[in-house]
Amino acid sequence: MTERADASTRSARATRAFGAANLTSAALVVFGVFVALPARWWPVDIAAAVVSALLALAGAGLLARTPWADRASRAASFFALGLGLALVATVALTASYLSGIYGPVGRGGAIILVLVAALALPYLVVMPAVQLVWLGSRTPVPTPRPPRASEKRDASAP
Repeated sequence: MTERADASTRSARATRAFGAANLTSAALVVFGVFVALPARWWPVDIAAAVVSALLALAGAGLLARTPWADRASRAASFFALGLGLALVATVALTASYLSGIYGPVGRGGAIILVLVAALALPYLVVMPAVQLVWLGSRTPVPTPRPPRASEKRDASAP
């Protein structure tokens, strides 16, 4: 079974759902980083631009059912999953540090960071992981070949 055969056997409803989810995630990343954040920092801006571009490309490819949609979705999902895991881990460590060092004042900042992690988790961790499972293995599953006539005769000999 090839990658193209896998794409043709997937349901159109799931393909549209993942395409819409990718476009929604891209829009939320753009809004969250470029509109909601009060300060600019180039590592965050570059990572957000790359992940939102990959998610938008994958979403458009899935909705249009293009031949390259699986590869784009796989790349976007891996990048978003890696970025999401790094973000959630960093935010969790920062929240625990603020809460432990600054006491009651730090708990307010920690609560905000926990909310950021809770908002990022479904779009940058769960959805890419589910999409990677949906996309399946990139390599085709080998099918066993039937034995040749000469192999059948050799196996029956004592």
